Amino acid sequence: MPDSEKLAVLRNLLLPLFLIPWLANGQSIHYSPGTLYTGLGAYSHQFTQSFSFLANQAALGNISKTSAGVYTEQKYGLKALSLFMATAAMPVGRGGVGIAMQYAGFNDFNESQAGLAYGKNLGKVSLGIQCNYNMMHVAGYGNDAAIGFEVGSQWQVSSTLITGFHIANPVGGHFRNHYQEKLAAVYQFGAGYEVSAQLLLSAELTKEENQPVNVQAGLQYILVPDRLFVRTGITTATTSPYIGVGWQWKNCRADACVRFHPQLGLTPGLLLLFYGKQKTEP
Repeated sequence: MPDSEKLAVLRNLLLPLFLIPWLANGQSIHYSPGTLYTGLGAYSHQFTQSFSFLANQAALGNISKTSAGVYTEQKYGLKALSLFMATAAMPVGRGGVGIAMQYAGFNDFNESQAGLAYGKNLGKVSLGIQCNYNMMHVAGYGNDAAIGFEVGSQWQVSSTLITGFHIANPVGGHFRNHYQEKLAAVYQFGAGYEVSAQLLLSAELTKEENQPVNVQAGLQYILVPDRLFVRTGITTATTSPYIGVGWQWKNCRADACVRFHPQLGLTPGLLLLFYGKQKTEP
């Protein structure tokens, strides 16, 4: 067997084992690198969509149309490390509600999450909250579950600049069968600057429990209005850059993206979004 094939087999066998401590310590799929791409646009008015509230629930206070979408990626090209996400968001009065479902892993080793969120626009300030039911399954270990919550806030500093805080699982979040284990607490500060109607710059500073500080930065640039755009960015935790290209046609949008890890390789992803009618102002 060639050395390249031996390395591929070894990577398939050993890589999931490195993730067992990650799950056992309650690290949530919500903060996997896959959400970097989908969450881009949370600190914005023009670039928000149904995935934005996963980065900050206060974004639901600024959504202007109903949207729903699905996202999938295959981490490092390994089927056993697949991630699936589905979201829907709908404006309600001066706020919005959102639901999200996530699944990561394979039959013998996986975790999933179901979440319900609400955001409210209070003028220059928006607030949001989300409740999550987190489930974990490991063959030979069994099933376990924990309830977590998240809160978010955003400030409209100017017509083009939005900042905010996002906090997840600051207290509680213990698993039912193994109470000594809990969901990781996460603290984030984010900002988005709309340079123009075509360009958004965004950055987040994240401190996850028992992990070093991580900086996430990205941008979205519309090449052809209402049609073609590009997204790119990087996360410093793994020095992983990503890039994506999206095409919008009427009320549908499709993105193809890829993330690069310097040691483990490429992670391809696909995003599909569907939009409803624009919300009419009261």
